[in-house]
Amino acid sequence: MDFLILFKMLLEAAPYIVAGFLMAGAIHQWVPQDMLMRHLGRGGSAPLCKAVGIGALLPICSCGTIPLGVGLYRCGAAAGTVLSFMTSSPVLSPVVVLIAIKMLGLKLALTLLGSALIGSYLIGGVGNKVLPENKQQATDDGKQYAREQQTQKGGSIRQWLRWSFFDLGAHVSVELVIGLGIATLALMLLPTEFVSTWLGQQQFSALVIVILMSIPVYTCSVPGVPIVHSLLLMGATPGVAVAYMIAGPSTNLGELNAIRKSMGLKTSVYYASALIIVALSAGVITDRWIFPAYEYKAAYVQGKLVVEQCCVPVIFEDSSRFAVDWASVSPLQWISGIILLVVIVIGVVHELREFFVNPCQTCLWREFQKKNRCAAKCHVRRKHDLFKRCKRVLLRLLGMGKKPRVSS
Repeated sequence: MDFLILFKMLLEAAPYIVAGFLMAGAIHQWVPQDMLMRHLGRGGSAPLCKAVGIGALLPICSCGTIPLGVGLYRCGAAAGTVLSFMTSSPVLSPVVVLIAIKMLGLKLALTLLGSALIGSYLIGGVGNKVLPENKQQATDDGKQYAREQQTQKGGSIRQWLRWSFFDLGAHVSVELVIGLGIATLALMLLPTEFVSTWLGQQQFSALVIVILMSIPVYTCSVPGVPIVHSLLLMGATPGVAVAYMIAGPSTNLGELNAIRKSMGLKTSVYYASALIIVALSAGVITDRWIFPAYEYKAAYVQGKLVVEQCCVPVIFEDSSRFAVDWASVSPLQWISGIILLVVIVIGVVHELREFFVNPCQTCLWREFQKKNRCAAKCHVRRKHDLFKRCKRVLLRLLGMGKKPRVSS
């Protein structure tokens, strides 16, 4: 029953997801990438605003934002400006915003949007003041690369649709299914009392707990939305949801290590500290001023969770009971759901392929990188390398590995 409820929720969100794919694909297809090089220059209010705005439009998560941001840093952009871009991109991509409006409700989605925009600007502004000035200058190769990218922009409707659904859509859809699965397990296995006790009190400690849970591991923003939704239904506060969505998708230990290697230890430490402060502040403001009288009310009736009061009214409208009413699913939602199902299947094939083929050869973000080189291995490449190591160990255990040559 829990899976059917969440599956229906995915159907209801499918038109928003498909619209997000199309919007992101249009931006990718017809907005020149060299605009980043031209507008995200050194410190100042104008480059900061542009960094936050452009970051909010680009359909990328932290695994793509970090390499792109490091590439901008290598081309001479200020460290703080780059960090503001890295913060806004994963949280505020078009797909995430549309899904959040549907699943979390307009009020909470706007709260997340405003918190991420203001937080990104503050992280960049303070970073430009306290971090060392970027001494790197754009090389002739980088300038030539930007010119080549500008000439390659444009293209057909077919290329737009291909990138929207077969490239971005396939990757994001799999992440969404993973998030849906985690949300389902949370609803099935986590006791409501556990969530309401540890994450359901409008207290500072609840925010600290969820931030410490979110930063170390890779958290994509798209599956984060259904995870947050399930936590809210089980009693978590709106502030916890906002703190998780800001701290989790923006970075993880792997990406922080990439920042350390390419931009310095001080920049990496500052970015992690600033994210924690922004996430905590956003959570406190959400609980204390935006949802000051928030109260979660729920009870189990005949084995079913009945929510009497929660902050996600868009899903339930006037009904407080978890019920699956397939008649309420519109034709547009069914059509969008079928499209999304096809994209998910394509995404699963792509994900399995990444275990066997070097993902760097077909990476979506190579076009953003100067000389097609990332600052450090992303989570996709690390997953591929881990699979290769496991395969070698397994072959050796089975006696099928390469035997060392014996010199005569």
